[in-house]
Amino acid sequence: MTNPDNEKLVHYLVVLDKQGRQFITEDDTRWGGLIEPSPSENADKSRNGLRIVLFGSWEFGYLVLETLKEYERRFPEKLNLVGLVTDNPLNPDAKISLKKRVWNFIDLPFRVFNETFTIESGLSHGIPVYTGEVKVKSFQNIMEKWKPDAILVCVFGQIIDSFTINLPRYGIYNFHPSDLTLNQGAGPAPYEDLTARNAETAVWSVHHVTEEIDHGHVIGQSPPVNVRNKEGILPGNPLVVYQKLGEALTPLTFFLIEELSRRFEMNKPGPIDVIDFTGLIPDKVKQSLMQPIISDLPSEILPKPDTSIFISIQVK
Repeated sequence: MTNPDNEKLVHYLVVLDKQGRQFITEDDTRWGGLIEPSPSENADKSRNGLRIVLFGSWEFGYLVLETLKEYERRFPEKLNLVGLVTDNPLNPDAKISLKKRVWNFIDLPFRVFNETFTIESGLSHGIPVYTGEVKVKSFQNIMEKWKPDAILVCVFGQIIDSFTINLPRYGIYNFHPSDLTLNQGAGPAPYEDLTARNAETAVWSVHHVTEEIDHGHVIGQSPPVNVRNKEGILPGNPLVVYQKLGEALTPLTFFLIEELSRRFEMNKPGPIDVIDFTGLIPDKVKQSLMQPIISDLPSEILPKPDTSIFISIQVK
């Protein structure tokens, strides 16, 4: 059972981990707050290029975060990651549909582990991390301070309101692991959709965010990902399937940022209408995505981006 003490423990530990960090909470948020990094953390961080805020949590959000950090390290003139907004799965007051989403499959120790590492990953990169409510005035003030050019979303339990949706000049985009163009798997249970359809493969849909969950315009999709094991069976553990699906996130994030960065350099604001991810992603990656699932147990190690995508692509 979660309780606010677990939340306080995580915030306490990450603040103490580095001298100079601060935890700030406002009266209008019922849970969480803003954690500011120490001024010494990543002091040479890029302040140039496309300003990105990530709304993300769990392993998928962590992987997108790590991919964005890797992109910024390699191309600091093109990307400036300015903030992370993350789920708070440790406080029962947090309205994040805890029992309907992936957190329901994860025990409390791993929730603590995951949230701690996600927050730590953002702070160590020199970016502030917000863990509270997003439909409050204090958060709107934070977003106006961050001034994102674009927002990415991957595993986030709160409905994002029109203020945030309309804020970035280059759009707000969600990664969802099902084919939304066929009305498959919208909402918090894409694994159950795979099971109901006895599916052999799945795709990620990258779509505009609206106040209606998973109903925004789909700008592109990943190549197919094999969700069967070597025996041709869909594993009964959803975490095993989700970890396989996660292999597509780094190339999707990479090419989405490439297109956003290109538009930013051209001073061409407005949301992206279409990206041919399947045409852009190298054949070697597509072949890897179609390899069967090799383990019956989920990994207890947080995923890292496959940096070969950065090496194999000539960035313009």
